[in-house]
Amino acid sequence: MYEYNKVYQELADILNDKDVEKIYRNFRGMQVNFPMRLYSRDSVKKEIAKQKGIINIKDLAVQTGYSVYTIRRIINELKADNIMK
Repeated sequence: MYEYNKVYQELADILNDKDVEKIYRNFRGMQVNFPMRLYSRDSVKKEIAKQKGIINIKDLAVQTGYSVYTIRRIINELKADNIMK
């Protein structure tokens, strides 16, 4: 069996061979940059709007990778848009 090149081996260590091959086929030759945050700001904003007043800002910050400051800014934006009170 062949050995993977370094980056593919790192992926294989956390994924399975089938997924590594999918990544190879779809992204080979490309430079891929992974954002620091997994979730988009818009999706976090929508989730906050859904939860209305039952938000634990610190927990949400940890879950989403956004800072407490940013979560508060999003809440203030929602309040300004009259989406939250």
